[in-house]
Amino acid sequence: MNIGILSARDRNYHPNRRLLEASRERGHEAHLIHPKDCRSLLARGGMTIEGPGIRPEVLLPRIGATINDYALALIRHFELSGTQLINGFPAIALTRDKFLGLQTLAAGGIPVPRSILVSNRGNLERAVEDLGGCPVVVKTLRSRQGEGVFLLEHPSDGAELVERFDARKRGLLVQEYIPPAGRMDVRLFVLGDQIPAAAALTPQEGDFRANIHQNGHARIFAPEPALVDLAIKAKRALGLNIAGVDVIIDRNGGPWVIEVNYSPGFKGLEAVSGLDIAAEIIHYVERVHARKNGDR
Repeated sequence: MNIGILSARDRNYHPNRRLLEASRERGHEAHLIHPKDCRSLLARGGMTIEGPGIRPEVLLPRIGATINDYALALIRHFELSGTQLINGFPAIALTRDKFLGLQTLAAGGIPVPRSILVSNRGNLERAVEDLGGCPVVVKTLRSRQGEGVFLLEHPSDGAELVERFDARKRGLLVQEYIPPAGRMDVRLFVLGDQIPAAAALTPQEGDFRANIHQNGHARIFAPEPALVDLAIKAKRALGLNIAGVDVIIDRNGGPWVIEVNYSPGFKGLEAVSGLDIAAEIIHYVERVHARKNGDR
């Protein structure tokens, strides 16, 4: 099988390196494809893609929430050209935007924290009031690895965020603050309808973001069946094949889905679990590709 990995990073980036290794260990041909090296062509009666190594049988989009419109259009072009995608265009278009993702989850009955989309200082101040006052969490709509996430402790500080992130055009997400004390942050790695690994995350002292990229600490975690069902339901609501589902369990035991990532990193999860996540991903790709081609 010829597998393409669509990424703006090189082969030294952990997920890319591990996926290339796992693909080749299982006897597949695998290539990194950079969006800038591709040209999407339209002609009467069809479409083609030009560029090095751009005719994979299966494509794994691995750009993350910061994916731009050009790369998103390229993914659509691959899909319409007949390449099998592991996470397709509609799902990526939803999950790259934090509000659109939460909006879809809420519509599907998935519990999410109270969240308000704002575009100016006045709306932000009203959102703070609606959420019971400061502190609240403010997020840019397209950020990754804990970046673009802020704890707003004084309403007057919101004006600076509105200006810095051009909220009038892009919007900002304002959410209720769930204090780290007494809560548990969980990342569940979902492949199809299975969860090969999950980790409990603890924020670094003095920070509220439980993210490994923000120096948070991770430990292996065995989720209860109800939490497994919630993560799979969240993945399905967004139309994803592979997902990283981030959940907060508050002091009252109620789970809240904070975010679903279509291109989850797995370096920390491999480290704490000892599991070969890259091999699990490629094995899943094999099964999905076999089903498409009618193999058993």
